[in-house]
Amino acid sequence: MAMLGSYLDFLKARQNEMTGELKRYAAIESCSRDKAGIDRVGALVVKAWEELGFTTRTIAQAESGNHIVARSTGKGRGRLLCHMHLDTTDPTGTIAENPVEERDGRIYGPGVIDMKGGWVVLLGAFRALRAAGWDGLASATIFVCGDEELGSPTGRPHIEEEARHADWQLIMEPAREGGRLLISRGVVGAIYLTISGQFAPATSGQGASAVVEAAHKILALERLSDRSRERLLNVGLIEGGSARQAVPARAWLSIDLRAPNQKDAEELVAAVRAVADKVWTPGTRTVMSGGITRPAFPRNEESLRMLRMAQEVGHELGLDLEEAPTSRGGSDGSFGAAMGVPSLDGLGPRGGRDDRGQYVIADSLAERAALLAGVIERLPELVGSS
Repeated sequence: MAMLGSYLDFLKARQNEMTGELKRYAAIESCSRDKAGIDRVGALVVKAWEELGFTTRTIAQAESGNHIVARSTGKGRGRLLCHMHLDTTDPTGTIAENPVEERDGRIYGPGVIDMKGGWVVLLGAFRALRAAGWDGLASATIFVCGDEELGSPTGRPHIEEEARHADWQLIMEPAREGGRLLISRGVVGAIYLTISGQFAPATSGQGASAVVEAAHKILALERLSDRSRERLLNVGLIEGGSARQAVPARAWLSIDLRAPNQKDAEELVAAVRAVADKVWTPGTRTVMSGGITRPAFPRNEESLRMLRMAQEVGHELGLDLEEAPTSRGGSDGSFGAAMGVPSLDGLGPRGGRDDRGQYVIADSLAERAALLAGVIERLPELVGSS
């Protein structure tokens, strides 16, 4: 790791540039439902990767944000796939309450920790490698997803195609507490119940209320959660009715599912289906859609080998990098990991969320980019080592 110190020096000297880049990205809101915003910030990302010598391809989408594939080839060994996503969970307009600013060593703004700070870390790592003249990979591919926060419904087939040709995955989701890294994740699902009733004037004493049926189902769904087994259901969105004076003929529920493994997830899906099929309010009918959106990200020996290597790099940087517990959240790395691709997640910056909103610890940008550069430099050593 003779070049590790040079990576850190290079990146620390550019700390102000890195924070400025993050602020530019955060200033363009890119909520999952804001296609225009996602595509605007995506254009900046394309420019950044092309300046690094990558070729880029945009995969246009009609409704969600476009996806981007950035690719480079080299003279070394091994094919690396890295994951970024353009969309964020902060709704458009959040910037009015959470403006882009730097306070007390923290950078605030919509989506800065999940995951625009991860973009800056990944770009910083490749800039440091290029400045050092390192060319140790056969190829590096960056998949930039435009609908990750929605479960990557249009991104998934493209991600899985890239994963078929990858020897390793690195995922730029935020670092866990204390800078910890992830090599396992559970199952994530998104299920929708569309409930049809019978419209009638509220004063008629007739009709069948879809909202009343939804209320029964919500209570039944919430009872299915078992935190001791990490089996969780959450009814996060409810829509229904058309007028105060009318018996509602329609209701809609959006349900988040989390489970530690595929078996538990499938049992939860079956339990939700049973709730969907049961009728509490005569005259109503329920249609269930959706299901498991992200498979389990299994902990295995090859990913553990990647973690151990990252811990060695971290030690040389003065970082104590522990393995984080299995996450209840999914990532775009879940797809390749389920296919058997060795994977390391949580490589983004340190930060979190407080009463002001999302933040990134500014000093962690250079630190994590140096760590990532060191990890990438050592990946070819794993070729044929399993």
